[in-house]
Amino acid sequence: MQGKSALMTAVAVVALTAGSAYAAGKPSSDGTSSSSTAATDNGPTNAELAARIQALEDELQAYEGKAQTDHTRLSTLEQNFNDVQWSFDNSRPTIKTGDGRFTMSLRVRLQEDDANFMQDSRASLLKNSPKAVTDLSSGAVTRRAYFGVEGKAFNDFVYEFRLNGGGTNGSAGGSPTVTAGEGDPLVNIARVAYTGIDHFELNAGVIEPAFMYEGVIGSSALPFLERPEIDNIAADVFGAGDSRRGVEVRFQKEGALMPGDNLVLDSAFTGAKTGTNAGHGSQGDEQTQWLGRASYRFWSDGISNASIGASGADLLSPGYTGGAINQITLQDRPEVRVDGDRLISTGALNVRHAYMYAFDAGANIQNFYVGGEYADFNVRRLASGTLAADNPSFNGWYVEGTWVLTGEPKTYTVSATNNEVGGFGAPKVASPFSLKGDSWGAWELTARYSDTDLNWNQLFAGDATHQAGINGGDERIVALGVNWYLNNNVKLQLNDLITNVDRYSAPQHILANRASQDFNTVAIRLQFTN
Repeated sequence: MQGKSALMTAVAVVALTAGSAYAAGKPSSDGTSSSSTAATDNGPTNAELAARIQALEDELQAYEGKAQTDHTRLSTLEQNFNDVQWSFDNSRPTIKTGDGRFTMSLRVRLQEDDANFMQDSRASLLKNSPKAVTDLSSGAVTRRAYFGVEGKAFNDFVYEFRLNGGGTNGSAGGSPTVTAGEGDPLVNIARVAYTGIDHFELNAGVIEPAFMYEGVIGSSALPFLERPEIDNIAADVFGAGDSRRGVEVRFQKEGALMPGDNLVLDSAFTGAKTGTNAGHGSQGDEQTQWLGRASYRFWSDGISNASIGASGADLLSPGYTGGAINQITLQDRPEVRVDGDRLISTGALNVRHAYMYAFDAGANIQNFYVGGEYADFNVRRLASGTLAADNPSFNGWYVEGTWVLTGEPKTYTVSATNNEVGGFGAPKVASPFSLKGDSWGAWELTARYSDTDLNWNQLFAGDATHQAGINGGDERIVALGVNWYLNNNVKLQLNDLITNVDRYSAPQHILANRASQDFNTVAIRLQFTN
């Protein structure tokens, strides 16, 4: 550019000189020289021409500077396009490429539980033997200790790998069904999902399907320490719990039928759990299940929401071990996992087929929330010798509500790349706790009533052609709680579980063998999650 400026300047000087010389020697029309009429000529003077040349040079230099700046900016953008970038949002370290097509986040979750069972003395309980009364053990457990990575690759693939060093406590006796030394599988999730088709996600590997009303709420956002019993029974028996080998397809679209709505349709085919031969023993086929869920948010004003949903599952095969059919058991703990005893349980059932269905609804109005669910479980019990096959059924339901005292609204998850989609989650803390300021985090009051009935013809002892009824027990729990969200990472939960269990001991048709167990459980959880 400087060369061009110099060349143009030289050309202008030559033109100016030549023009001046020509003007000096050219005669005018009346015979006089042009010098005599210069004063009356309207052409530019030498000074004006020099000023124009200077302005032109200044303009060229400014253009050259702008071009250099643009070149530098473009080079910087090209260099940063493929550079790796780190972020640390919500205590979650994330690394990504400059174009955003590849990401990886480190995830951790720690839940430490402590529970105290306030019940009759052990000596008093043992006096009730052989009635179905159990001495529960107070104590502590690392409920979850997750560590893993998640992210996306080539923009259209999502991956997640998660290990769990926590679990649930086992017990050695007292309850209808107990597994000693219980623990969750180490490989909790190991999956790859394809999201390249609008509104669809295809998920495969070791998965946790989106199933049941509170099954689509992450464990860090649960309003109580544990999910309701019917949700846990459905997940365990019908293949929806975590650590399940399987495939899943999901459709999700906001504004599917009308503005502001949200439709989620999910279907999965799963097998047994990883890390155990349960459901896939030697010389036998693996258990298989189909399960699905549909949820629909039919109203929202951006903060408040209302939704309905339904879940269903079919136990296609319980699996075979050594040529014998695997048994299934419907059971659960009294909504706390510090003790391994199940106070209600159908016992092991020889079934070839089972199915279940559930309906749910929930809504939040600002910082108030209410929700509930009903579930029905049906099994096809095989014939036993001369005793005919039959079709036992069981059911349960619950209703729950919360009130965030500090005003933060409950959150509704419209879409997600994991199973936490179409459900109500925890509030987002507006003012994190700090002793240096007037900030106490978010406070939430919770209440839930649940009733799970695993009895079927429990007073029938059987006859020559019919099998005996099933004495699983009926458990009713009133759960009251306080949740303190110090910030979006740290939470303290306090639950008081008022539990009543009615159950018969064999032979169950004798009314004198009916036992009722009532107790309180005070449990607390400290949680960190990112």
